[in-house]
Amino acid sequence: MCRMISIISNSDNLLSSDLIKYYVIESDKSLLKQSKFNPSRFQKDGWGIGYYKDGKTFIFKSPNPIYNELSLVNNKIEKVNSNFFLIHIRNASNPRQIEKDKLIGIENTQPFSYQNYIFSHNGTLSIVDEVFENLGKYKKYVKGLNDSEVLFWHFIKHIDAYADVKTALYTMRDEINTIWVSVKKDYRKLKKPYNGINVFVYDGSTFYALCDFKMEKETYSLMTPKWEYGSYAFRKEKSCVVISSEPCDYKEWKKIDPVSIVTIEKNLNIRIESIDKIVER
Repeated sequence: MCRMISIISNSDNLLSSDLIKYYVIESDKSLLKQSKFNPSRFQKDGWGIGYYKDGKTFIFKSPNPIYNELSLVNNKIEKVNSNFFLIHIRNASNPRQIEKDKLIGIENTQPFSYQNYIFSHNGTLSIVDEVFENLGKYKKYVKGLNDSEVLFWHFIKHIDAYADVKTALYTMRDEINTIWVSVKKDYRKLKKPYNGINVFVYDGSTFYALCDFKMEKETYSLMTPKWEYGSYAFRKEKSCVVISSEPCDYKEWKKIDPVSIVTIEKNLNIRIESIDKIVER
């Protein structure tokens, strides 16, 4: 399982490197501290950042543990000049049960990008081969052997079909569950097609997050006792919103539970849409 943070500022303010460093490196429960907090759950299989440079997506990825590359992390954050920032650290899932070293490398590291979209995923897509077989023309773009990249191109397939991020997230999820109906007989040890499709997506204007993560056995976040592993944490500040896989310090964080889609607009209006209702904050 992985950890990720996005920071979205309003249209009039670029993110400062000090703010980004606080959440990534310096805070009490920063992403860096999360990465090495629990020896049995080290986030050691690569890290990557995404933001916009000159109006285009900019991605940097490393296949190495983030805790071994602090100077490089600092250097990359110093160069961010954007209203949006995303960082992802990886603890590789392995639903195909292949050799672990084949899952490590730049092509398997996140975030992913396509056109103006930046995308990251936390969780495990268990029926990765079956979803891959339904990618159609997008199969040729898959370079790695990880489930998250297959999920990414599955999302892009739906973006190209519907031209709307929220619709694509819904239909992406629905198709996975539809595929599951026909293949679950081959997965007698599994009760569902994934244990998590928590996804961050930014399209250059609006941020979206799908929160759909529920472990069969209750599992808690790395550094916040009793905070469910799949529930997002978010905080709205004066000029930005921070959304994270779990709280990054001991201040107040609000919780987003499955199954929800979060939308954060340029004016930092936060819209949380669940099965039952839409919540404005």
